[in-house]
Amino acid sequence: MRGHVKFMLFAALGFIVVLSGCVGNGVPGGTSETTRTITSTETLTEAVTQTGSETSTGSESPKQTETNTPTSSATETATPTPSPSPNGSVQLDEDGLPICTGDMSEDSGCEDNKTIEGSGSGFALPEDIVLNITLQPVLQLAPINPPNLTYVGPLSSMADVPGEEDVIEWVGLITSSTKPGESVTLTLHFKDENLLGQYIHVPFIMDPITGKKVTYEPTVMKLSEGDEFGKRWEVHLYGGISGGSFTLYEITGNGPLKLQEGKVELKGSSASFTIENFSSIFPDKTYMSVEAVPMSSKLQAFSYPSKESFVIKAKEGRIDYYTSAFLGIEGEPVSLRATSSDYDLILEFYLTKEDWLPFTAHIDSSDDGTADWILEVRDGNYELKDSSGSLFRDGNVTVEDTQLGKRVSLRIENFYSLVPWRKFRLWMTNWVDRFPAKSNLWVDASEGMSIEKDVDRYLVAVVEDVFIKENGDYAEGEIELSSWAYGMTWPDGKVYPINHSSLYTFGYPIGHWVEAEDNSRLLYHDDRMTGSLGRPFVNGYPILAMPMEEAKKYKIIVLETAAWDRDEPGKYVTKTVGYLTDFAVGMATGEIGTVANYAYKGATWMNWLATGQSGDDLWGNVFNWLAGAEPDKVGDAVYVLHPNEADFTRGYRVVAESKDGNMRVTYVIYEVEVPRLLKYDNLKAELLEVDFTKDTEIGDDEYYYYARACAGFESLGETEGLHNVEVNVLAPAGYAYSYPVSSSEGATFNRQPCSARKIFHKYLSGDKLSLKPGLAMLERDDARVPFLYMEYSGWEEDSGKWGNDDDPMGNVGITIVFDDDYFDWDPTSGIPSKYWSLDFDVCGVSGGCSKVWFGLDVRTG
Repeated sequence: MRGHVKFMLFAALGFIVVLSGCVGNGVPGGTSETTRTITSTETLTEAVTQTGSETSTGSESPKQTETNTPTSSATETATPTPSPSPNGSVQLDEDGLPICTGDMSEDSGCEDNKTIEGSGSGFALPEDIVLNITLQPVLQLAPINPPNLTYVGPLSSMADVPGEEDVIEWVGLITSSTKPGESVTLTLHFKDENLLGQYIHVPFIMDPITGKKVTYEPTVMKLSEGDEFGKRWEVHLYGGISGGSFTLYEITGNGPLKLQEGKVELKGSSASFTIENFSSIFPDKTYMSVEAVPMSSKLQAFSYPSKESFVIKAKEGRIDYYTSAFLGIEGEPVSLRATSSDYDLILEFYLTKEDWLPFTAHIDSSDDGTADWILEVRDGNYELKDSSGSLFRDGNVTVEDTQLGKRVSLRIENFYSLVPWRKFRLWMTNWVDRFPAKSNLWVDASEGMSIEKDVDRYLVAVVEDVFIKENGDYAEGEIELSSWAYGMTWPDGKVYPINHSSLYTFGYPIGHWVEAEDNSRLLYHDDRMTGSLGRPFVNGYPILAMPMEEAKKYKIIVLETAAWDRDEPGKYVTKTVGYLTDFAVGMATGEIGTVANYAYKGATWMNWLATGQSGDDLWGNVFNWLAGAEPDKVGDAVYVLHPNEADFTRGYRVVAESKDGNMRVTYVIYEVEVPRLLKYDNLKAELLEVDFTKDTEIGDDEYYYYARACAGFESLGETEGLHNVEVNVLAPAGYAYSYPVSSSEGATFNRQPCSARKIFHKYLSGDKLSLKPGLAMLERDDARVPFLYMEYSGWEEDSGKWGNDDDPMGNVGITIVFDDDYFDWDPTSGIPSKYWSLDFDVCGVSGGCSKVWFGLDVRTG
């Protein structure tokens, strides 16, 4: 409806207002033809050609344009033409039908002094529009062969800012068509009269109690040439009871120079003022914005528009709001600038490869990953079609060479009548390539203009490698790892209060330990999997997946990993020896209560130690308090990350050592760009096959294994942290399995959450068994997650005092980062996909070996 009102307000002026020069010079007895095109925001275009007949055609077109094209002929015509006069004497009603005036015949199709709907003769000016122009009477002509008269009306235009109508709804411009730009009337239309009174207010009041003069800052209209060092002007606006005033200044190096003064006419919600000799003061293209300052301290000053500026072309009678954005992706052959006005979309493609033209742009405006609109761009013209192939728009294409490459420019008129929410997804293809090759673009013109990759960004940290010098045991050590991460921030110049993020936790491996000799690498490692997010996986396990927007709020993010040898655990440890969430000490369970509270403080204190602050032998104190005895500590390694001081888009690899130098941990930090359209994919992580390939003993062995798959983090609940602040504890989301357990149908899986307690199992007897479980470890109908973690550990069971004499058959844990570079992208779809199966040969220190096959399937259902 707003578009319709805008059209009614300013189209009315073209029918009943004559500024000057009403009668043109014509050839007596000649004929005259005037073509007028009116385009309504209600998506109707009426083309009326008055040469004895009337033609109406409809098309979608919310732009407001009015064009009068006079043509004349010197050929005399002896026979009178009974058509209505082609000049301004024929008034039209709201539906575009002629209104009968004077002695005009109703046979001509006019309505007798009325409109089809409503009342009154033709259009009436809205009450709150103030025109500081001179009205002239419209000539009435008899319906006979007329003299060559031409209707002359004002040139007018309106513009608004999408998403910014809370205070000022639109701005308008009116100028004469005979002398365009000489006298220009500008209008600010507020949402209601109260807001008008607050922002176009009196310059001062006299305090009746103190008798002092209280002054107020004006609302200022700022105009400029658009260059950083170009000329600038300001119009200071004040209101009043019956009207206001304005002063036009040029801003010079010596201060403001007064150029002009005048009145501000206030009516309804509109404030209008006229600047004389506009085009002699301002350039042909003038940039304008408003700094609105309220009278009341309860309201805020604001800029309108909040981004960019309005563009005034006074000689054309135009005011428009243009907003633009540019995006280029390193290494890609295409970059893009998009510019929006009220209704039009201007696209400029910069091509660095000669073979990129012609191309097709796919526009997804319904957020379902399919192309609702297909833009076919050729050298010279374009066509915009819907998904069924119906043509909706076409136009010219301009191609020119620039420093950024070949620029291909086009303008899609009335684009936002097709995409009224002003947001859409975009990708491009030609006969060989796709842009972006591994992503989509998201264009948002709802408030200003932005172009960005269509992704959710996360800061993901992975424990990529752990190396120990001494395992803490005279033989092989049974090593467990626990890692945690959290953000911290505090006021500048102070040490309190300290604000903490949620606390991310992860432990490795599930259920048991890694049997390690001295100088051992504790995690499965493939040297090829450390450099690129496009590789099949990343070594190690994730300990952080924080939204990038949140990560930027913290001054530091602490990454910490602890390891110990589990030879003689105390009472608490023997209760539950499953998954590790007691982050500061790396003990078992998914419980969070007193221990988690104490451990959280310990984690924070350890960070203080790492950054040079005081503390007393905390590690030993925690173990003594928790377990009743101090297990053999292998080490702990801390890295303090500054999220606002580094670029993580290509990966950031850091190494942290424990204080005694016994343990070295490699962390890999990525900014992961997760495609938003993964929400339409199903995710399935599979354990396809397990083969026990090398026994640890002669004869049959007793085999069992663990496996788990985790995708993203989930909350385990809150615990009380430092200064009585509740801290949310996060652990990986998914499932852990042991095999076998007995059931009525034979051997099957025991399934627990990823943050499980001890997972019970039995065993299978055999010699080099081959098992094909085909187990779907994790299934999701929304694959929009920052990572998927998959883990396997095989075992051969022995008896022992602590149950820790079982022989490992090999461990592997891998992290698959769901970055857009990782997936496969179809040229005709915005939804990525991925399928693979990978096998891993792994062995334990005791000599047993196994082989495991993982499968990953990410695709639409």
